[in-house]
Amino acid sequence: MPRPARPRPARPRPAGLLVAAALVIASATLTVGPPAAASSVVAAPSSAATGPVTEWGVVPADASGPDGRVSLRHAIDPGATVRDAIAVTNHSADAAVFVVAAGDGIAGADGAYDVRTDDPVAGGSWVSVAGLDDGSLALAAGETRVLPVAIGVPADATPGDHPAGIVVALSSEESGVTVTHRVGVRMHLQVTGEIAPSLRIDAAAATFEPSWQPFSAGTLRVEYRVTNTGNVRFGASADARASGILGALPAAGSDEVFELLPGGSATRRIDIPLTPLFFAAGEVLVTPVSLGDDRAPLPEAASSSFSSAAVPWSALILAVGTGAVLAAVILLVVRARGRTQRRIAAAAEAAVAADRARR
Repeated sequence: MPRPARPRPARPRPAGLLVAAALVIASATLTVGPPAAASSVVAAPSSAATGPVTEWGVVPADASGPDGRVSLRHAIDPGATVRDAIAVTNHSADAAVFVVAAGDGIAGADGAYDVRTDDPVAGGSWVSVAGLDDGSLALAAGETRVLPVAIGVPADATPGDHPAGIVVALSSEESGVTVTHRVGVRMHLQVTGEIAPSLRIDAAAATFEPSWQPFSAGTLRVEYRVTNTGNVRFGASADARASGILGALPAAGSDEVFELLPGGSATRRIDIPLTPLFFAAGEVLVTPVSLGDDRAPLPEAASSSFSSAAVPWSALILAVGTGAVLAAVILLVVRARGRTQRRIAAAAEAAVAADRARR
């Protein structure tokens, strides 16, 4: 549910950006619209309770307009300034006033790219957007405006990646509350100098969840945490292998590729279908991969071992239950046989006594 919000000043704080090139945020709820050409434009629907729908997009551009890129990518020397541009388009049938701001890039909890909502202090603070009226941009219906972008890197900036983004926002009244929708463009800013890729995988942990169908495979849940300890981003893929005692009945699972920004961490999980043999052990291997147009060197792969009890409870319960039934049957048979033998013995004694009486 969107939360009530006070009117924002003309210079808003930047908002989240949760797709590779752009996104839309409605309060705390993500609303991703349909992409336009090359998946670099996101149309952001926004409407007042009785007003028309407003849709807009923002993409990289040159002086003449959108240029087909999906992000702003620059390698910049410390102390240098580079210039670029973005194009903002009002796709709706009515005029609208948008707000434009830059922010620092981070990886969200789900691993998707995001832009912080507070004031920028890193790469986002290096970015300035011209052509605005105190942070605002008025566009007529169907109008596209090219906005110059300047990126000024401090002389003491450290080498490596400094992710950022530019967001374009519009607020409207919906059911009595103010809802802000945003779209944006991702910025890959790399300061030149020594590039030092590195990763660390923390100790993996595993737990086994048995199937309650006897003799069926259960699920070995392997959780691991990876941290980018270098100064450039990279993607990571992971594979996990496990087996029972002495390598019996091996099984494997894998994780999809996820992004790690410098200094960022991600906790991930791999589920492995495993036949329980009372104990399971294995290893998680994390392999770095390049993302998009990145050309930076990759760190070496890293691994971590794990182990877990893997008790086949359903099979044990079945075995115990079957054993109990069998024991009960045997006991009944023994008791019945004992009663029968006692009746036979009593009849024999009675026959002997009767024979003696006749004599």
